[in-house]
Order: sequence, then C-alpha cells, then structure tokens
Amino acid sequence: MSVKLWALAILAVISLLMPLLERLLTGRVEELGTFALAQNLLSIPPIFWWYHVDKAHRQYRAGPLMNAGVVALAIVALPVYFVRSRGWKRGSIAIFKGMLVVAAITLLGMLGESIAEALSK
Repeated sequence: MSVKLWALAILAVISLLMPLLERLLTGRVEELGTFALAQNLLSIPPIFWWYHVDKAHRQYRAGPLMNAGVVALAIVALPVYFVRSRGWKRGSIAIFKGMLVVAAITLLGMLGESIAEALSK
C-alpha cells in the first residue's frame, strides 16, 4: 500500500474510532465537544503527511504559508494546493476526490457512533 493510502487509512481509523469511543464513554456524541476537538487534532498529522508525500511526489515547492494553511485550515488550503500543483482541470478532479474523502470520513464517524450504540444495548 502506498504511503498516501496509509495516511488516509489512519485518518479513516481516527474518524471511526473517536465517535465510537465518545458514545461508549459518555453515552452520546457532541458535534463540537471535547472528543470532536481531539479527533480534529489527531487528524492533522495524517492529513499533513498525505500532503507532504503528495507534494514531494509532484515536486511541488510549497511556501511556509501553504504548509501552515494545510495544518491550520486544510479545507481551504488543500483545494488551493490541488489547483496550484495540478492545474485547473486535474485540480478540480482532485478537489472532487477530496470531497469524497470528507464524505467517507463523515460516514465512518456515523458508522462508529452506530456501532457504539449497538454495543451499548
């Protein structure tokens, strides 16, 4: 499995386990609670790892602002990176794939919450 897929797999595991743990430990899942904050903080390293490997693979030289943007606000910085590193056409395709990743991790979070609900009955 490629390094970029490992980063996405780690992100998927975090997205599944954090709501599952929150539901098992607290009995509910808060959208903007402590566990959500922890999930967001835990998600930063695999997202940046993916970006760093992709940037090296494409031999793209990102400045410090782009690097910091991916850490601080990936939802905005990554689409900019996709267009700048791939051009408009392939960048748009990458943005669409990124949206699919966001949808998948959202669904994994919902699955984790459902699994925890089933386990707690």
